Amino acid sequence: MADQERTEKATSRRRQKARDEGQFAYSQELTSAMTLVACLAAVFFFFRSPAGFRSFFSNLIEEVTTASNPEQILTGIIRQAGLYFLALAAPEFAAAVVGALAGNLLQGLPIFAPGATGFKWERLNPIQGPSRLKAKVSWMEWLKILFLFGVVTILVYNTFSTYWDQLITFPARSLDSSNSIIHSLLVRIVSYITVALAVLATADYFIQRWLFEQSIKQTKAEVKEDMKATEGNPAIKGKIKSIQRESARRRMMAKVKDADVIVANPTHYAVALEYKPVMMAAPRVVAKGRGFIAQRIKKLGREHDIPTVENVPLARALYRSVEVNHDIPIELYKAVAEVLAYVYKIRKRS
Repeated sequence: MADQERTEKATSRRRQKARDEGQFAYSQELTSAMTLVACLAAVFFFFRSPAGFRSFFSNLIEEVTTASNPEQILTGIIRQAGLYFLALAAPEFAAAVVGALAGNLLQGLPIFAPGATGFKWERLNPIQGPSRLKAKVSWMEWLKILFLFGVVTILVYNTFSTYWDQLITFPARSLDSSNSIIHSLLVRIVSYITVALAVLATADYFIQRWLFEQSIKQTKAEVKEDMKATEGNPAIKGKIKSIQRESARRRMMAKVKDADVIVANPTHYAVALEYKPVMMAAPRVVAKGRGFIAQRIKKLGREHDIPTVENVPLARALYRSVEVNHDIPIELYKAVAEVLAYVYKIRKRS
């Protein structure tokens, strides 16, 4: 049963599969909070002074009152008002777009999910269609709603309690004084709500990441399957390595016929050396082996009339320090030169 429990962290293959299916950690609250902050920043920057509104409406009233026939200029006034309010709304829309994009980019979007964008016939089912329209609100969504409702209620109550003495004296105050109080009240409410939303959005961001990690956890068996799929089946990998070793051994054995001498001890080691003075800077090991491989090298040497010199220390040193198709090291030059000189001397006699 322990193997069936989802206790293991998701592998990279499982994460990629989730992304392809359109599953990822995403906090809508974080994007909404960033959009709200961007809009509020735009409002504060562009609408710090009401002088623009006053000037615009003063001009409109003046045009209407001074016109000989107000009905004729009504269309132009409506068009002018529309353009003015469109210009006022443009920074807000731009700020909302920037805030939404920033919230999405911060969470790694856009993500192209091939498995989630394909056409599915069941989406056209008229029976299942209405069921998908039902609102599904999780317990966590309810907690967030209750948190915001509680925060807003406390803030509004606290703010109006603080400003109550000033609010009830509005009729006796001047217009500028009343505007100043309303401005201060709204700034306080909006500031506290923004801070509450920022706290909620940050918490929701980490909660969504935690929930996503929990949702893609795997069993130990699934992790093993993913590792096999990613790295390959161990049995198949072992077979491939065995085939590669055998292929390399055959290639090595094929070069024994090119050797000039085989240095060996009686039973354990055999190293085939090739030396072409015109083409090579130093003697080269073309084949080596121990045990059964050593016996095969010596057998091939006899078949191709390659002399075998028994030199136990040199055979062991060559086997341990030189790889196949590599030149011998400087410290073995003298010993190998003596062997080659002996071989050349025998060949001259024969």
